[in-house]
Amino acid sequence: MTSAAKLRTGMRMTLDDFLALDETDGKWELDDGVLYIMASGSPDRQFLMRQFCRHIDDYLDRFDQPPAQFYHEMTTVLSRELERAPEPDIVIILAQSRGIVGGSRVEGTPDIVVEILSGDRNRDLIRKRHIYAEAGVTEYWPIDPRNDTVTQLELQGGVYAERAVLGPGDVLTTPLLQELVIPLSEIFHHRRRPPREG
Repeated sequence: MTSAAKLRTGMRMTLDDFLALDETDGKWELDDGVLYIMASGSPDRQFLMRQFCRHIDDYLDRFDQPPAQFYHEMTTVLSRELERAPEPDIVIILAQSRGIVGGSRVEGTPDIVVEILSGDRNRDLIRKRHIYAEAGVTEYWPIDPRNDTVTQLELQGGVYAERAVLGPGDVLTTPLLQELVIPLSEIFHHRRRPPREG
């Protein structure tokens, strides 16, 4: 096994070797057997992720038997055969699919995946859109901190169709989670939001 100090973006490795890596700084993903190492993210990205997580957590906390569970920055094995294990910013897993959650990772297809766009926007907007659709993720929500938008993509016939592009004046809902209501102004216009990336 290659030592962690010698690992670099673009090198090939097996899924088993990837899953055997010790705790690492930043965001590490495997895509078709190719390693991607990304920085942890700007203060603005981290703030937005915490706020979305808080709203989702508050929603689920209202239920004695929550309709879903969610995790942030959790390794998610979408395909052992294709050696695909991204680390989405947020995954939401409906109660009936909770068996895909293991002790240290998700092993299977989440129902909703959320990615806050980073410096490598094409990877989130094009490549991940493809792999999440191919894996059968019902909804994919890319969040754009530059434009303060959430694009809601819905799987239809194996490809994503755009259901909505939501901005600060809109409210985020989904048919997968009845009664989930997130007023986006409370996140994008939050008084404690750090300066956004340039």
